[in-house]
Amino acid sequence: MAFGKVVRKEREEQDIAQDAFAVLADVDRSYYGKLERGERQPSLALLMRIAHSLKVPPGELVHRVEKAMKRRR
Repeated sequence: MAFGKVVRKEREEQDIAQDAFAVLADVDRSYYGKLERGERQPSLALLMRIAHSLKVPPGELVHRVEKAMKRRR
């Protein structure tokens, strides 16, 4: 769930609609929705595409997810 929350927050801060972002990241719209809801986890390749589409370095995206996971504990 942490990945989805981090990605959703960044996408919303950039004012990009979920459907538009799915197209931008070349991800099926329904699958992308499942990622944001924490129902699916991305492959490494998909994580990198999402990070690139958000204009965030992949390592930074992973770091944000790690921080979100630590806050939940």
